[in-house]
Amino acid sequence: MKRTGWVFIIIVALLAVGGGAYVGFVQTQNNEPAAPPKPVTVPVTRGTVQQTVTAPGQLIGTQEMILGLDVGGRLVEINVRPGTIVTQGDLLARLDPAPFKKALTEAELALAEAEQQRQQQLAAAELAVSENEATVSSVQAQLPSLTEANLRLEAAVEAENRAAYEYRKAQDRTWEPPEVEEAYRLEYVAAQRERAIAQAAVEAVQNQQWAVAQQVAALETGVAQAELAASSLREDDVDFRLRQAVDNAQADLAAATLTAPFDGVILDLFAQPGSYSQPGSELILLADPTQGEVRTTVIEEDLSLVKIGQPAELFFDARPDLAIMGEVSRIVPRRVEGEARPLYHVYISPTDPLPPEVVPGMTADASIIIDQVDDTLRLPRALALPRSDGTAIVKIWQNGRVSEQTVNVGLRGDVYIAISDGLLAGDEVVGE
Repeated sequence: MKRTGWVFIIIVALLAVGGGAYVGFVQTQNNEPAAPPKPVTVPVTRGTVQQTVTAPGQLIGTQEMILGLDVGGRLVEINVRPGTIVTQGDLLARLDPAPFKKALTEAELALAEAEQQRQQQLAAAELAVSENEATVSSVQAQLPSLTEANLRLEAAVEAENRAAYEYRKAQDRTWEPPEVEEAYRLEYVAAQRERAIAQAAVEAVQNQQWAVAQQVAALETGVAQAELAASSLREDDVDFRLRQAVDNAQADLAAATLTAPFDGVILDLFAQPGSYSQPGSELILLADPTQGEVRTTVIEEDLSLVKIGQPAELFFDARPDLAIMGEVSRIVPRRVEGEARPLYHVYISPTDPLPPEVVPGMTADASIIIDQVDDTLRLPRALALPRSDGTAIVKIWQNGRVSEQTVNVGLRGDVYIAISDGLLAGDEVVGE
């Protein structure tokens, strides 16, 4: 047989064997069961789980003030209308200032007259002090000295002693004529007379000194009294009631002008220019729309869950595109009157600035966060129904098949439930 024939036979045989093998493979595949389709799954994610209380409410202003004047008078000026935006210090209203200026002028004149009179009295008192001091100096200059009189007295005493001595010696000299003794006696008597005169002179000077000292003492008392009067005038002011009258008149004049105590917007007016305003009358209602709080209502089942200081998200119908944070500031433990179901007021203070478009009176909703876990594994709460022992059974899709898995659960939030053990991030949980 030719070579080409053998080749043809071999090719046919190979085709026959290959065809049989293919048919057997196809039959074998058709006999195996088909793989199940993948169900709808939800991946395990990591994030925050929150449990909240929903509380509808309304934004109310916390910076509203009815303004008035402490003094009465005719209103000559009101510079604002409802809706006027004002800045702290802006002029809002003013009374006729003429009566207040007149009262101030009269009080200032009375005070000035009293001050002038006090200055005159002080000048007179100081002059009296100077005059009395000068008189004291003049009288003291007239005070006689005892020195000369004492010296004369000492000399007279010495002369008397010497004369007495000579007279005694003469008496002892019996041999001398009597006229000698008489001469010494007369000398002694003259010395006694001179000593007596000197003694009288000393006593006269002493009496004169005493009299001058009494006069000086009296004059010094006058100096002290004059100085006391001058010092009292220096320290004492004019009648405090006069200064108080000036202060009151100045205060009344200032009070005749009403200015904005804070930035805000005028909500209402209660008077018109030209009318008479009584002291303390209500004139203007001013509010700061950026200052407010949300007054919400919660049902009695949720009231025990709400605590002061809890954070809350605030939503406004006027700005549905954003939310701001707040904090529970007050809880009123009294049922709201007029409601069919038991409701209680809870006040929430914004911790973020209020949006400019949101003003008091607008509707607001609060989501009070009563519990929260951050950075935890989580699943939608419907996929893990917790049991009394804190576990749940979930179905997971793994390796092309569905299997059950027992997991430990934590906080059950409004949307998610926390998974504390049994799953990993990215695990696919069957959602049906």
